[in-house]
Amino acid sequence: MSLKKNNNKSFQNLDEVVQQSIHETLQKFIDENLKNHIEDSVKESLNKYIDEQKKIQRAYYTNTNAIIDNSASVKELSNKLEQTLGELNDFKNSVEKMLMEQRQKNGELQRKINHWEQAATEFFHLLERAVDYETDEHKLLINRILDGFYHIVINLGMERIIPQSNESFNESFHEAIDEEESEIIPGNVVRCISWGYRIGDKLIEKAKVVVAKLPAHKPEVDVDFVSSFDEL
Repeated sequence: MSLKKNNNKSFQNLDEVVQQSIHETLQKFIDENLKNHIEDSVKESLNKYIDEQKKIQRAYYTNTNAIIDNSASVKELSNKLEQTLGELNDFKNSVEKMLMEQRQKNGELQRKINHWEQAATEFFHLLERAVDYETDEHKLLINRILDGFYHIVINLGMERIIPQSNESFNESFHEAIDEEESEIIPGNVVRCISWGYRIGDKLIEKAKVVVAKLPAHKPEVDVDFVSSFDEL
């Protein structure tokens, strides 16, 4: 009986030892696997973190280089823009100076043209008076001079306005300085007292004329009726 109890106790002790050993072994196995798992997880996480940091670092350097490049490009563009603005300002000043010089030249040219118009008109007046008052012998020479001078100025655009007898009065080119009884249509030109002058559309001087009026002993005539009759 005593032996049996001893055997049971021995088995019980052995079982406890075995269980303790199994527990320790299992615990050790679990600890090692858990430790390995934790180490692997930590390594993996650390590697991921390192990779992310490397990507961030590369992106930072890339962006930094891009910013530096962009800054250099912006600065270069700004310098070119300033240079262009300076050139434009110089060009503007040059154009303004050129325009001012051109206006001065135009003003001087216009003064010369006005002086030439005045001189030509005065010379025509002189020849016109000479034709009216000189002798027939001198008139022939004066008319030759007059024709020669007229051919010169007409090439420069200057024309004489010489109304003819019975020509319709045109207030744009004629100036009536007197009236005279005449058989021609009242209001028409009787004779030209002095010539007029123009250059293209520019009127320099109107021709001075005497216009017709009805004779005192004749009844008034309907001018519109006479004009209509003449048209027929």
